[in-house]
Formats: sequence, structure tokens, C-alpha cells
Amino acid sequence: MQRADIISEPSTGGDPGVSYCVAWTGSGSDTSRDAVLLMNAPGYQCGGDLVSPAGTQEPPGEYTVVFFDTEQDCTPLYPGTRLTYPAVLDYSSLDDRQPPQYVCLSEHVGA
Repeated sequence: MQRADIISEPSTGGDPGVSYCVAWTGSGSDTSRDAVLLMNAPGYQCGGDLVSPAGTQEPPGEYTVVFFDTEQDCTPLYPGTRLTYPAVLDYSSLDDRQPPQYVCLSEHVGA
């Protein structure tokens, strides 16, 4: 599981339809990297997109669920789609009272 050590995040939460991604910063290991959590960012800023796991369905007009309290099965919904893998967002460098959040990250490709 990839750990994203969040060093910066948006100051407000999102509205329905908001997309989130991470921008990788600096260097990292195979399992942990520093990242900035971005909201509705231009694609070229994103290193990994936060996506809903296969099987989750949101009612129309509701928030897209991408943050979870437990690890998720991030198997792509359709074979041949972008690589999607489980990750945990660790906010301890910002606020050690904020618990980690589990997400599915998809490698960002293109602009």
C-alpha cells in the first residue's frame, strides 16, 4: 500500500462533483512519498487521481465517495483501465489529531 504523507491540503471541503488528486513532491521510497492534496486541479498538476473503488455507487447529485476509514479493494472496475492501487493519506505532518484516510489512487496520465 502506498502512503502519501500529506504536507498541504485545500482549506475547504468540496462540493458534489469535486475531484481530488495528489501532487507528489520531493523524493520518496517505494511505499511512502510526500504529497500535496489538490481539489479540482488542472490535470498537469496531478501525479495520482483519487478515484472511487469498484462497486461504490453514489446517488445522482451526491458527493463522490473517495475517502474511507478502512482500506479499500481498488481493483479497477473494467479490465485494461488505468492502474489503480490502495493508498493511505497520512495527515500527521499537518495535524496529528486528523486520522489517516484510505483511498484508491489511479496513476495520472496526460494533461
